Amino acid sequence: MNLVTLNVLLNSILVGIILITQFVNYPLFKKIDQNFEIIHKEYTKKMGYVVAPIMVLEAITVFSMYIYYPKSNVLILIICLTIIIWLSTFLIQVPIHKTVAFKKDSKKIKRLISTNYIRTISWCSKLYLSMLLVS
Repeated sequence: MNLVTLNVLLNSILVGIILITQFVNYPLFKKIDQNFEIIHKEYTKKMGYVVAPIMVLEAITVFSMYIYYPKSNVLILIICLTIIIWLSTFLIQVPIHKTVAFKKDSKKIKRLISTNYIRTISWCSKLYLSMLLVS
C-alpha cells in the first residue's frame, strides 16, 4: 500500500470518528445530568486510545507524502488542514474537555460542539483532497 492510499484509509477512519463525535457524542453530553464527570472521563480516556494512534499515523503519512511525492497545491492544502486539525485539537478541544472534566458546563459543551466543526470540516475536506491524489 502506498502512502497516498494509506493516508486515504486513515483519513476515512478519522472522518467516521469525527462525524460520530460531532453529531452523536458531543450533543449527548448536553443530555447527561447524572455522573457526567465519570462518563466524560471514560469517554475521553477511551477516545484517546482509539484516536491518538490514528492521528499520529495520519500525520506521519501526510508529512512523508511531502518528502516522497511531487509537491502540489493539493498536497500543501492537505498539510495545512492536518496542522489546523492538530492545532484545533490541542489548543481548543482538549482545553475545553479539561474544563468540563470536573464539572459539567453547558456553555463549554456548546463551545466544544461549535468549535469542533473546525476539525469536522477540515477532516472531510482533507479526505476529499486526498482522494484527488489517488485518482
